[in-house]
Amino acid sequence: MNYTTLVQNIKDFMEDDGTEFSAAIDTFIDITELKLSRELRIPAFRRRATSTLTANDPFISMPTDMVSLENLHLIESNSRTLLQLRSDEFMMEYWPDRTATGSPRYYAYFDDDTMYVAPTPGSNISVEISYRRRLPALSSSNLTNWLTDNASDALLYGSLVEAAAFNRNYALQERYMAMYQKAVQDITQEQQVRNSIDNMYQRNEG
Repeated sequence: MNYTTLVQNIKDFMEDDGTEFSAAIDTFIDITELKLSRELRIPAFRRRATSTLTANDPFISMPTDMVSLENLHLIESNSRTLLQLRSDEFMMEYWPDRTATGSPRYYAYFDDDTMYVAPTPGSNISVEISYRRRLPALSSSNLTNWLTDNASDALLYGSLVEAAAFNRNYALQERYMAMYQKAVQDITQEQQVRNSIDNMYQRNEG
């Protein structure tokens, strides 16, 4: 499946190719992609990125596709140090003078786009950011992503849930919701089996 076939399938399943309905299909898909990014705990939604803490500057920008941060590591001489998440109140009490420098131990969210560390670094330090992301959204210029390749059933049924709600066909919405939930459950179980197999190989190789 790709974006083009998904759009056509939504029209065919709903037996609706009206102008108003067709104009709303991208919204159905967007909402479903958002729901799946929240409900599926799979490696496809995880990403690692590297950045740099600049000397005398406690602030660092978050990745633009980040939904939630999992952890933040300092990398010094190929050694990683995990920073601990703390509240803004803790950070202000622990390190009230951001011009003073030291070895960073903690981090907090400053706003939607920025984190900051304490103590403020006295030299440039590489950092590794592990986080959950949203996949590149499907569109006429981006025909595929992990969902179209690996979770096309959940993507379709979720879109049909939104389409049925749009058409105020609540019986059909309930039917597709059950199919969507089953697809999400199957993907989750498949991922758990994969993780179990990976863990078995790791134990045997260890």
